[in-house]
Amino acid sequence: LNEWGYHDRESHSTLGSTFLNPTTAAGVAFGSGGTQLRKGSAYTDRCLFARVYENKWGKRIVEVVNTLGIEGIEDSDFYENTGSTIEQLDIYANDVRQGYERPMASSSKSKHGTAMASDHTYPHRVCEVGEDKKGREVSRYNADTRGEQCNRSEGKVLILATVHDTFVKPEEKKSYWISFKDFDTTLKFRKEVCLDNPKDLPISCEYMDRDSFDIIDRSGRILGNLIKVIGMGSLMGTLWDVKLKIEALPFDGSELICDKLLHTFNSFTPALLPSKVMKLGKDMDHHIAMTVGEFGEGEKDRFLNRMEKFAKDNEGGIVIHECKSSAEENSLTAFRFVAAPAFRTWCVGENAQGFSVDYALPKNGGQAPLVGEGQPTPLKRMRYSHLGCNVVHEDIAYELGVDTHAAKYALKKEVEKTCGGKLPAEHGHGTEYHAPKDTQQRWMKMDPLNVMNPGIGGLSSKFKYGKK
Repeated sequence: LNEWGYHDRESHSTLGSTFLNPTTAAGVAFGSGGTQLRKGSAYTDRCLFARVYENKWGKRIVEVVNTLGIEGIEDSDFYENTGSTIEQLDIYANDVRQGYERPMASSSKSKHGTAMASDHTYPHRVCEVGEDKKGREVSRYNADTRGEQCNRSEGKVLILATVHDTFVKPEEKKSYWISFKDFDTTLKFRKEVCLDNPKDLPISCEYMDRDSFDIIDRSGRILGNLIKVIGMGSLMGTLWDVKLKIEALPFDGSELICDKLLHTFNSFTPALLPSKVMKLGKDMDHHIAMTVGEFGEGEKDRFLNRMEKFAKDNEGGIVIHECKSSAEENSLTAFRFVAAPAFRTWCVGENAQGFSVDYALPKNGGQAPLVGEGQPTPLKRMRYSHLGCNVVHEDIAYELGVDTHAAKYALKKEVEKTCGGKLPAEHGHGTEYHAPKDTQQRWMKMDPLNVMNPGIGGLSSKFKYGKK
C-alpha cells in the first residue's frame, strides 16, 4: 500500500508465521488474526471460490462462485466464450508481478460490491463485557456460521481470491510491557481500560502468565534472537526448512535433535527482553505486551489517561514499562511469537510430554479453567492469550507416562461445561473436534459430495457423507 501511494492506510495484518508460507485464503477459512483487536479476525463476504456439486443428471461439476463485487468482472459482465473473472484476475496479477502499478477497478454497485470486506461489528461486540447474555457469549470461534461460505470454511471450498478492506494507519504508536500481581487485576485492567469503548481499543493486547514467561526465556532465546536479527522472511523460512529436513532424517532421535540443541545452548544466548522487563517477568506472574495508537480523534490520550488512573487506583498491583525504542518493541514481539515452538523445545529438553489447545472464553470471563477432576498436576501450564477477545492458547506439560489424551479431554470438558467457552477458537476443527450441528450442515451444503477436506469436524470421511 505504501509503494502505491496509500501512505495513510494499512492492510488487516502481516501474517505472523510468514516463513511458513501462510495464505490470506487460509486466514479467511479459519478466521485468523487474533492479535488485531481493533480490526477483528480475517473476514470477508467478497470472494471468488470453487465448490463441487452433482447436477440432476449425475454429472459432477466444479462451480466458481463470484462474490468479489468488482466493477468489470462481475459474472454479468461476461458473455459465453468471452472470458471469465479468473482470466481477468490472472492478467491483473501478472501485471503486478511485472512491476506495473495497475489499480484494480472500483467496487461495483451490486450487493456483492457493497458487502462487508471486514468484520465491521467486531469492535462493538468485543466490548460487550457486561453480565447480560451478550457478555456471556464469546467474541469469536471456529464454528461461527456468519457470512459468505468462504468464511471459516476450513477447506470445504477452494478460495481463489478475496477482497479486503484497508484500515487507517495510526499516526503514532506506543508499546508497553505491563505486569500485574494477580490475574484478577489483569482481568480488571482488560475490562476497565482496554475494553472501555470500541473507539479507544488498543491495536493489540497479548497476555502471558508466569509459566509462559519462564519457558520462553528458558527455551526460546535462540529462535527469538534470530527473529530479531533477520526477521520472519525468506531467510528464516530457509532455516526452518533445514530444521524440518534434519528432523526427517532416517536415524533414531532425529526428530528431537534440533530441539535438544536449542534447549542446551539456550542459556548461551542473550535474553530476549530488556533487563527492566526481565526483572518484571521474574518479580510478577501476569504480563501484557500491548500497543496503542492515535488515529486522529484522541484515542491514544484517552486510553493512556484511563491506564494512568487505573495504575493509581491499583498501586502496587501493576507496573508499567514503556518501550523507548523500536528495538524494545521488536523484542516484545519476538518474545510472544516464539511461545509455541519454545514449549516443544522445553518438553524435549526436559524429557517431558504435553499438548496444546486453543479456546474462547466468554467476554465477561477469563479465569483459567481447572485441569479436570482426577487429573495429575502439570509440570508447566503455559497460558497466553489474545486478552481483548479472550481467546486462549494453552500448552500443558506432563511427566512421561501421563495419559495426555485423557487430560486434554478433561480440560475441554471444563472449558465448555464449567466456563461456558467454545473450542476450537482459531486453529480449526480438523478431525479432533466435533463441530456443532449447524456448522456441520453449513459445511455439507458447501460440499455436498464430501470431496473437499473430508472428515473434518466430526463429519463422515465417506463420499457424500456415507449417504446413497
